[in-house]
Amino acid sequence: MMNYLVRASSLEGIGATIASLGGDADEVFRRQGLLEKDIDPQSWFSYYHFLLLLDAAATATRCPHFGLLLAGQQGINALGPVGFVVQQAPDVRSALRALTVHFIHQNQGAEVELQVENGIAQWRFHCKLAGRVPLRQQEDLAAGIGLNLMRLLWSASWSPDAVYLPHAPPRDLLPYRKVFNCPLVFNADATQMIFKAEMLDRPLNNANPQLHRLLEEHLSNLRRNYPDDYCGQVRHLIKQAMTTGDCSIERVASHLAVGKRTLQRQLKNHDTSYKDLLEDVRFDVAKRYLRESSGSLTALADMLCYSDLSTFSTAFRQHHGVSPRDWRKQFETRPETSSHR
Repeated sequence: MMNYLVRASSLEGIGATIASLGGDADEVFRRQGLLEKDIDPQSWFSYYHFLLLLDAAATATRCPHFGLLLAGQQGINALGPVGFVVQQAPDVRSALRALTVHFIHQNQGAEVELQVENGIAQWRFHCKLAGRVPLRQQEDLAAGIGLNLMRLLWSASWSPDAVYLPHAPPRDLLPYRKVFNCPLVFNADATQMIFKAEMLDRPLNNANPQLHRLLEEHLSNLRRNYPDDYCGQVRHLIKQAMTTGDCSIERVASHLAVGKRTLQRQLKNHDTSYKDLLEDVRFDVAKRYLRESSGSLTALADMLCYSDLSTFSTAFRQHHGVSPRDWRKQFETRPETSSHR
């Protein structure tokens, strides 16, 4: 199974929704190896793990439409930088196009698309994960977020012409009817929302087309530089973990929802190891720091999660043949100060 990642801002509102239903949010998160209070919304973790968390929350609260309720707790901020681009679009069509193009910056494991045929617009959500994964809560959540987005862009009273959901019809249809206020179709082949295509060309209030273009260019550049290979993603997670002071293999493996041995085996299949990737990331960060910063070497060693400066200096010398201090000198434009300990 592919180790797709999702931005942690997707967790917004889960704890509050669990608590509102009388559940123990800390326990639900803990069983999935997570601590809600320690989650950085801009960090990334396993999409598969996210699906398991949604399913566990529904089970713990005995609420089969948990994802639908969660959608009511998630605002545009849950979409991270993609949400900013969408909000600044000049019209509905441009907004939904931005969502489809840049959704990978929010969720690598799913896709959204917009199709127009015979005057009818179809907004679709598709999960890339194959196999037996719990998708019901994600399907309801995606449909609910899509509705929230359209109401934010156009009108708080707007409703689609129909909503299609892949799962079987629930025993209680009332929550769905109350949220969507439109015909519902279950056992569908995809999660989708149907509405008249003429709405796509309606201009949006408070849009900033110039800012929209700049944000789109920024996300496009990020996408070109973002790793889409497995080892590149592990490197990205290592760099992310460094900001917490713990870049151990156990921590990175937990973000991928796999065990330490599984991660080691997967990296071996890619002809590398966690140690090699960790050192690559450390030295890339170190060299940039040494070129561009006059900060202390002790601070750098701590940033890279080394136990002390001596251990970092030894590792750097073994890899580059010179000490960090000597390597930095070739880029200095002013005498070394006492802060370079």
